[in-house]
Amino acid sequence: MLAARAIPGSSDDPLRTILVVEDEVLIRMPLAEYLRECGYRVFEAADVAEAKAVLNADTPVDLVFTDINMPGEESGLTLADWVHQHHPDTAVLLTSGIASAAEKAADLCGGGAMLAKPYRYDVVLQRIETLLRQARRAGPVCQ
Repeated sequence: MLAARAIPGSSDDPLRTILVVEDEVLIRMPLAEYLRECGYRVFEAADVAEAKAVLNADTPVDLVFTDINMPGEESGLTLADWVHQHHPDTAVLLTSGIASAAEKAADLCGGGAMLAKPYRYDVVLQRIETLLRQARRAGPVCQ
C-alpha cells in the first residue's frame, strides 16, 4: 500500500481522495492507477449513478474528476451540479473531448475552464493539486 503523499506546498496534508468518473474503461483505469501511484486514494465510477453511490458512502471525496459525456440520462454536468448542491466542499474538475461541452461547462462553473481530452496525466495531476489547494482556501471550486 502506498504511503500518504502530501500535496505539494503543504507539509501536513492527509491522503486526499479523488473520484474518477469515466465510462471508457481504457481511459478511466490507467488514469486512476496513475493517480494512485502519485499517492491519492482513488475511487472509480463508470456512470453518474455509480458516482453518486460513492459520494454518498462514508468516505469523503475531495475532488470529482468527471467526463461530461456519460451514458444514461445524467451527464457529467448534471453530476457536477449535484456535487455542488450535496457535497459543497468537494471540488469538481470537468473534462470532455467534445468542444461544445466547454460552453456548457463554462455556464455551470461561472466561466471556469475545463480540461480538454486528450490530456496528459501530468497536466491532470497539476490541475487536481491546484484545485485541492484552492478548495482548502476558498471553499467549493469548479474548474
